[in-house]
Amino acid sequence: MKNIEKYRSAFMDALELEEDQVSEELALGKTREWDSLGHMILISTMEEVFEVSIDAEWMTEFDSYKAGQKLLNRLGVDFVNE
Repeated sequence: MKNIEKYRSAFMDALELEEDQVSEELALGKTREWDSLGHMILISTMEEVFEVSIDAEWMTEFDSYKAGQKLLNRLGVDFVNE
């Protein structure tokens, strides 16, 4: 499974979303399921799926679908050349 597929799947699992609900428009607080509890579940899921550790200071940066990709990229997850 490619990293982008793992990423989308992590959103579906963590936030209990259907595949058609996952888009680049997802954002913390703008999506009903992505509240403060959903955020912590999502962070935990991403750490597990990609085997990374997201520091507390970086958790606030993960506030949208796109921002999450950028953060994971900085942690060594490649979404382009996989």
